[in-house]
Formats: sequence, structure tokens, C-alpha cells
Amino acid sequence: MRITRLELKAFGPFTDRTLEFGPGLHIVHGPNEAGKSSTLRALKAWLFGFPERTHDNFLHANEQLLVGGCLESEDGRELAFYRRKKRKADILDPEGNPLETAALAAFLPIAEQAVFESLHGLSHEDLIRGGEDILAQKGEVGQALFSAGAGISSLRGVLAGLESEADVLFLARGKREINEAVAAYKDTQKIVREATLSSRDWHELNNGLAEAQKSLRAIEARHGEKDKRRRQLERILLLLPQLALRNVLRRQLADLGEVVVVPDDFSTRRQECERALHSLTRREADLALKHAQREKMIEPSPYQMVLDAEEAIEDLHQRLGGYNTAREDLPKREGMRISSKREAAEFLRMVRQDISLDQVEHLRPVSGRRKIIGHLATRHEGLQQGLAQTEKDLRDIQREIGEIEGELALLPQARDAAGLNQACRIARKGGAIDEDLAAKARQVEEKKRTCMQTVDRLALWSGGLEQFLSLRLPLVETVRKYESAFQVHEMRQRDIHKERERLLKNLAKVQADIRRHETSGSTPTEEELVLIRNQRDRGWELLRRQWLAGEDLAGEDVAFGKDLPLPEAYEKKVALADTVADRLRHEADRVQAFAALRTEQQSLNEALADLEKDATRNNLAFTALDTEWRTLWQLCAVTPLAPQEMLAWLGEAAALRHSADELQSNERELARKSGERQELKIALTRALEALSEEIPAETDELDPLLLHGETLLSHLSALEDKRRRLLEKRSDLQREAVLMKGKQAGFSQDMSAWRLEWREVVADLGGEREIHPAEAGDLLDNLHSCFAKLKEAEDLQKRIDGMTRDTSRFEEASQALAQKIAPGLMGQPAGQIVAQLKDLLKKARKDITLRTQHLKEVEEAAEMARLLAGEREDLEHRLAELCRLAGRVLPEELETAEKRSAQYRSLADRLLQTENTLIEGAGGLSLAELEAQAGKIDPDELPAEIARLSQEIEQELAPEGKHLSELIGEKRTRLRQMDGNAKAAEAAEQGARLLARLRRLSERYIQLKVAGYVLKSEIERFRSENQTPVLTITSRYFSELTLGSFSGLLTDENDQGEPVLVGVRPNGARVLVERMSSGTRDQLYLALRLASLEWRLAGRHEPMPFILDDILVNADDARSRAALKILGGLAAKTQVILFTHHRRIVEEALRQAAVSQLQVHELGA
Repeated sequence: MRITRLELKAFGPFTDRTLEFGPGLHIVHGPNEAGKSSTLRALKAWLFGFPERTHDNFLHANEQLLVGGCLESEDGRELAFYRRKKRKADILDPEGNPLETAALAAFLPIAEQAVFESLHGLSHEDLIRGGEDILAQKGEVGQALFSAGAGISSLRGVLAGLESEADVLFLARGKREINEAVAAYKDTQKIVREATLSSRDWHELNNGLAEAQKSLRAIEARHGEKDKRRRQLERILLLLPQLALRNVLRRQLADLGEVVVVPDDFSTRRQECERALHSLTRREADLALKHAQREKMIEPSPYQMVLDAEEAIEDLHQRLGGYNTAREDLPKREGMRISSKREAAEFLRMVRQDISLDQVEHLRPVSGRRKIIGHLATRHEGLQQGLAQTEKDLRDIQREIGEIEGELALLPQARDAAGLNQACRIARKGGAIDEDLAAKARQVEEKKRTCMQTVDRLALWSGGLEQFLSLRLPLVETVRKYESAFQVHEMRQRDIHKERERLLKNLAKVQADIRRHETSGSTPTEEELVLIRNQRDRGWELLRRQWLAGEDLAGEDVAFGKDLPLPEAYEKKVALADTVADRLRHEADRVQAFAALRTEQQSLNEALADLEKDATRNNLAFTALDTEWRTLWQLCAVTPLAPQEMLAWLGEAAALRHSADELQSNERELARKSGERQELKIALTRALEALSEEIPAETDELDPLLLHGETLLSHLSALEDKRRRLLEKRSDLQREAVLMKGKQAGFSQDMSAWRLEWREVVADLGGEREIHPAEAGDLLDNLHSCFAKLKEAEDLQKRIDGMTRDTSRFEEASQALAQKIAPGLMGQPAGQIVAQLKDLLKKARKDITLRTQHLKEVEEAAEMARLLAGEREDLEHRLAELCRLAGRVLPEELETAEKRSAQYRSLADRLLQTENTLIEGAGGLSLAELEAQAGKIDPDELPAEIARLSQEIEQELAPEGKHLSELIGEKRTRLRQMDGNAKAAEAAEQGARLLARLRRLSERYIQLKVAGYVLKSEIERFRSENQTPVLTITSRYFSELTLGSFSGLLTDENDQGEPVLVGVRPNGARVLVERMSSGTRDQLYLALRLASLEWRLAGRHEPMPFILDDILVNADDARSRAALKILGGLAAKTQVILFTHHRRIVEEALRQAAVSQLQVHELGA
């Protein structure tokens, strides 16, 4: 069976994702979080059903989870089905209809997921556990083979668990659960036997106990009544003072009359209100005094005119700095203007000396053409350089064309190497065929030597390999059938032997009992009694014939009496018959026992005779079976051993046949490869001859001829490349020469046009003389500097005129403002006037600030007065409320009302407390009932009455009750000691529980021991049947996985004589598994699993998908390649699906040439 399609309709992170699985090796790759593990869980859920709880419902709800796919059987039948997460009817056909489980079972015979994962699955964790288990087993062969074959990675742990659990239950010497349970059961049986009871004594004690209990109940009733009366009197005596206090408090409350009870915080509220009113009065007086003082400070300001002109003064003060600066800068500016005019004249003379500054304006248009002149000058230089470079390039091109034509003339004639190129490519496509053939030849020789050695070592056979391969050996099933038949005979033989020993033992015992009976005196039997009675009757018949008939007895009487007269002889026979009958009656038990012994002796002799017949038949059947068994092997010329040993021999023979098949396959592959190499050599030789090349010396190898051909190809290719490059370069140079000539003519035309334009542009700049482009820039710079200096002189003149105008206006404004505000400042310099006006403004601002502050304080005082008035109103309202609460009294009467309320509250609280104390001590009585009881009793007589009751209770009733209690306790103790019924029943119940526990523990112990024995037997059987073929395959895989670090595996014996696995180095050194690294042990377990799988497939088992999960996560690149190569080979026999999240595994697989059929499924795409 194989999986052809997996549909992840709704599972985990997937929606409508389909994976197609064709033949070969499949790698399902997904980086972290891509869904690799989800895909593996989906595959298992599809085949075996969803688990009860799943974590793959984070995207799709449980009822939406759906996984499907298609299975294909070995005979080509297909089954497409889907599975939902449901408890029933979870398998559906493609149309959504329920599908019977039997339909799936026809394709998937393994119904349990755990069994499938063990046999056809392997994860990284299983690999690690398998390596650890090999270490724990110390390489024991049977356990290693069984673990790998069954997919159980903790077999030693299973065996150890069975043994340890059994040891916990029972040890022959020690304290274990079964031992302890047996001891406890014996103890309970002893208790049951010893627990006896005298009926009369028990009844006497029981009656005495009942009378004592009755007397104790009567004493306890009297004691309770007396104690109740005493406690009642004590309570009244204790509460009399509180009752008197209660009456006094009630009278005091009545004397107070009607009282208005004020709230608890009344005093606090009153005092706070009075203090607040007193404080408010003092604050109002202080505020009125401050208000009067501030109003006196508010008078008209003497600086009002200054404040009115504040903006003008500030403006003049800000302009004062500019005014002073202008007065200082005016002489400097005038000097700078004169200097600029002089420099402008100098620059003009550098341009043209025939005009003055007054005439320079007609040159301004020339200055405006500065960019054009510069452009023309630059263009002139470019045209000159371009023309010169073009002429030089043209000369160089013509020289190179001549050199190329010379090289082309020296090259040999071209040859067509297409045939040689194709032959070399085909030969190289075949890979390192010489190395492959050498390796395969060595492999064939090695395999042939191994097969020959194996056939030489093969016991029971003498002959060659070809003869052995032609043998028609019996099938394993046939040998197993004979093994079962021999085991049946052997078991029957053992049963007969055991039964014979048992019968003989019983017979010896019965004969010993018979001899013991006979030694202790003869024991009469019924047969003896019948014989004697017959003799008696014969004597009577003789007497009757003699006495009544008068017959002559003719000597019969002498024969009967034996020398005694007939009457005496008859009388003696009668007495003997009576004696035997009496003994039979009196010794009936002994007679019965003796008869039973005789009967049992006869039965045992008959059973022994029947058993001997069975033994004879069984021996004859065994002889016939043995003859048939030997006849089965006659055609093979093999003298067979026991079937169990021949199964192991067949295993070795099957492994030899497997190796021989591989040898033949390798020889065919070697012959095919040799033929391919010869064909490639012929093709290369013909291609070389077509080129008239010398052929290298003839050898079997392809590489020398291929190397010669490739070298020639490289040489010819280099010549053709050189020829092509030279021709292409000559063509390019010729085209370039034509372009250069055209370019040269263009430069000449451009130079003529430039000269005409240049003369027109610079005509005014030079006057009558010719201007060279190189000096045009300097002339234009000088002319520009001349105009710049003239502009600078003009700007300076404008600045001088403006500064003069500003200083005049500033002086006029300062005089006018001084005349308006401070006439005394008139006639002073403008700067001094402005400074003094600024001082007056500062004084005015300070005065207005003080006045503003006083006004603000007056306003704040008015606001405070308003707030105080509101506060007084609130306090008066609160005081009125307190008067109302106190019973509408006047404010000055509040304190008196408060004191009366406090006195009333204190008396009421004390009264309440007293009544609570009385209620607590009244024992459930009301206050009225308590007063009534107290009123009936004379307080002076209470102590004497209480003392009398206490004396009666403590000196009479208590001692008598104590005596009766001790008597009851003594009788109960004696009854418990004598009461064997309950004790025996208890012990019997405990014994039953112990017996049930013993049965359960014994059954579990037997199960554990039988399970351990069966498991060990199966391990040994599996080892004997599969050791040789499986280890042969494992050895090869192990060598490949370890990259030749180990040449293979062998079996050796440890100190206990048990077979163990050892690794073999290439130099023959043996390495125990304990000395292997953990990674090597993991690879050993992987080799065992793969070999077991291959051996099962060789035994024509139904192929099943082999599912691997990240088993190469810890392997390096080299060992990963080796493992992938093995998996690729295994994929040709059964489907292999490898899940991984490592990209390097995919890349290694893609680079593997041996993996012919590889399919990579990317989950992250």
C-alpha cells in the first residue's frame, strides 16, 4: 500500500492544501511555523482518526476539521476517503457518504496507530531512544534485532519493568507484598482459632453491665436535677446586685423628666460655631482698618503728561542709537564713494584707454553678452581639441587595422569540431565512468568473495555457489510446520514421561499402603467372605446328602474336611464364615480403605498400560515424522538438523541468496557500464579520426581518450574564438574609421562658423584691435568690475543723502517733544534731550505701578468683606439649627441643654448595659421572669441552700456515679476480652480481604513472569530466525552511514556467553557498543530499522509507507548524504516520506545523483 494523495481540507494552519505523492522518495519540508508537524498529525488523523482532544482547531472549529486523500494497494486498487473529527461515522467517501471501516482495513491492515508508528514510523526521539536502548542492552543481539524489527525503542526497559514489578510482588526470601499478605493471612487464621467464648460467663457479665448502666442513668438524672437547682440559685445570687442597680437607674431617669437628646457631635459643633463667630468678628475689624489706609494712598499722579507721551519717548529712545551711528558714519561713507569712482576709472583703462568714465555706458551691452562670449571661447577650445583628437584617432585606427590583418594571415585554417564536441559531451554526461566501473568491479569482487566465504562457512552443505543457488530449498512456512509438529511430539513425549513418573509414584505409594495394611494383619475382603461361604454351603450340601439321603459321599467328605470328620469340618467352616463376616462389619473402615487401595492399584496398572500404548504410538508417529522430515531435505543433499536449527540455516541461506542476487545485479550493472564505456570510446575515436588527429595508445579506460578530445576541443575553440574576435574587431575599426573622417569634416565646418560669430560679438569690446578668445574673459571681468565700482559709488551717495535726512528729522522731533513735556531741556543736544526724557518715563512708570497695586488691594479688601459677610450668615444659620435641635432654646441656653442630654444619655447607657448583663446571665429567662424568681427567694438564705445542694451533689451523687462508671468500664473491658464472636468475624473478614488480595497479587505475579518468559522466548526465536540475513543488511547500511569508519558488524560473545553486537573497523579492530559515540549508536539503530524493513519486504510482506520525522537533524552533511542515498534505494521498494524543517536536508537530497526519483513538497510556499 502507498499514499498517492493527502488533502488538508481544513486542518491546523491549512485550508484546501493538497500534497501529491508519486513513486520514490518524498521530502516534506517546512521551516518553523510552516506546518510540518501539523501535516504529520493530519496524516495520522486521516489514517487512524482524530484524537479526543486536538490543538489543531485554532483556525477551523472541531466540527469543520477535514482531512482526505487516496490509498493505492499493491495490485493497483485505489481508495479515496475523507475523515472528520467525530466519534462515529467519521470516515466518508468523496461524495460525503459514510464509509465502512472494513473498506479501509482492506488497504490498511494495521488498525492501531501505535503499531503502525512502531513498525512503519521513525522520529528523531525514537532514534535517540533506540541508541540509548542499544547502550543499555550492551549490544545484546536478540534484543537489538527484536527492538528494531518491532519498532520498540525501550525493550530493555520493558523487560526490566516486568522483572522489577514481579520482584516487588514476591521474593522467595524477603519482605514483598505477597510474602507480607501470606503472613498477615496466617495471623488472621490464628486469631479466628483462638477467639472462643463461654456463653454462660458472657450472659452473666452482660446482665451485670445492663443493671449497672440502669443505676448510672438514675444517678445521672438526680444529679442533673440537683445541679440545675443549684445553678439557678447561683445565678440569682450573682444577678441580685445588677437588679438593684437597674431599679436605681430607672428612678434617676424618671427624676430627670423630659429631656431632648441631642446628637453625639452636638458639643463639638456648638464649640466650633462659637469659635468661628469670634474669629470672624476679629477678621472683620482688621479688614476695615486696612481698607481705610489704602484709600488714603490713591491720589492724582504728577507724571501724567510723561505717561501720555510714553510711545513718542520710547520711539525716540530706540532711534537714538541709529542717530549717533549715522553722525559717526557720514565722513566714512563719503571717503568710500570717492575711492569707488577712482577704482572704476582704473578698471576702464584696462579695457579701453580711448574712452572716459562718462562714455563707459555704451559698453554696457557688451558686458551683458558675457555668457555668449564665454560660450564662444569655450566652444573654440573644444573645436580645436576635437579636430586634433579626431585626426589622431583616425591614424591609430588605421594602424590597428593593419596589425589585425597581419594576425589573421598567421592563423591556421578552421576545422569543424562539432562531432568531437558532441562525443565529448555525451562521454562527460556519463560521469566518472572509469571510477564507477573500478568501484563496481571492486564491489563485485568483494561481494563474490563474501558469497564464496559464506557458502564455504554454510553448515550442512558442501558445494559451489552456483550449485547452492540452484537448490530448491523448503519454504520457511513448511519448516515451521514441521517445527510445530516436532514440538507437539516432544511435548507429548514429555507429557507421557511426566504422566508415567506420576503414575509410578502413585503406584509405589499405593503398594506401600497395601503392604502396610498386610503387615498390620490380614484384612478380610468381600471376595474372601464369598469364598468361605461357598465352602460352608458345600459342607452343608454334603451333610444333607449324607444324613438325610444316606448317600455315600465316595471320599468327597475327606476332600472337604481334610482329615476332619464332616460335621466338625462343616462346623469349622461355619465359624470361619461368621468370623470373617464379623470382621468385615467391625473393620469396615479398614476394609473399605484396603479395597480402595486395591482398586486404585488396579486402575494405576491399567493407566500405565494405556500410557505405554500411547508412548509406542507417539514413538511410531515421531519416527514417521522424522523420516518425512529427512525425505524433505533429500533433494537438497542436506542432512537436516532439528527444524528450529534449520530455520536459522534457512535464514543464512536466504541471506546468502540475497547477497548472490545483489552480486548478479552488480555484475549486470558492471557489464552494462562497460558496454556504455566502449560505445563512448568508439564515438570519441571516430570524431578524432575525422579531424585527422593522432589517437592515444589503446587502454580500457575512457578518461585518457576523453581528456585528449577535450584538450583538442579547447585548443580548436581557442583558435576559433581568437579568429572571431579579430574579425569582429577589424570590422568595428573599419566602421569607426569612416565615422572619424565624417567627424573631422564636421569640426572644420564648425570652426569657420565660429569665427564669423566671434567677430560680431566682440567688435565693441576691442575697438579697432582683434580679441583672442583667451583674453576675452579678462576684459569682460575688468569691464564688469568697472560697472560694479560705479554702482557702489552711486549706492554710497544715496546712503549719505538718506543719513543726512534722518539725523535732521530726529533733532527736530526731540526739540518738539521737549518743548511739550519739559521746556527746560530746549537748546540741548538731541541725544541729551532723549536720555533725560527716558529717565522721566521710568519715574512715571514706577509711580503708576504703586498706584495700581494700591487700587488692587482696595478691591481685594472689598471682596474679602463680601466673603466674610457670607461666612457670618452661614455661621448664624448653623447656630440657629443647633438651637432647634436642643428644643428651640436661646443660643445662650445651648450649653445647659447639652449637659442635660449628656446626663440622660449616660444613665440610659448604664441601664442598657445593666439589662444586657442581666439577660446574659439569666440563662434564657426574660427580665420579668428573672425578677419574679428573685422576688420569691430570701436573699439571706441563698448561700446556705447553695451549699447544701453542692454537698449533696459532690459527696453523695458524684462518688456513686463514679463507682458505677468504673464498674461499667470494667465489665465492658471483660466483655471485649471475652467476646470472640466479633473478633473472630473481624479476623475472618480481614482474612477474606487478604485472600482476595493474595489472589490478585498472585495472578499479577504469574502474568508478569509469563509475559517476561514469552517475551524472552520470542526475542530468542526472532534472533535465531532473522539474525544472519538482517545483520548482513545492517552491516552494509552501518558501514555506509558511518562513511566507512566501520566496515561492518559482527556477533561476539560477552563474559556471560551471550551473543552481542560489535562494530568492526577497517583494520579489523572490534568496538563494543559501549565504546561507540551516541551518534554512532543512533546510526546503528537506524541501520537495524532499515535492515529489518528491507528484510520484511524481501519476505513478500505488503509494502507500507515508511514515515520519518526529522531523523537527520543531528547528522552532519556527509552522513546525511549517506542516509539519503540509502533512503533513495529503499524508496524503490516501498514508499518513503521524510518530514524535515531543515533546508540543508532538501539541498543535499537534490544534489544526490543516486536519488533518481525525488519529490520535494514545500509547505511554506
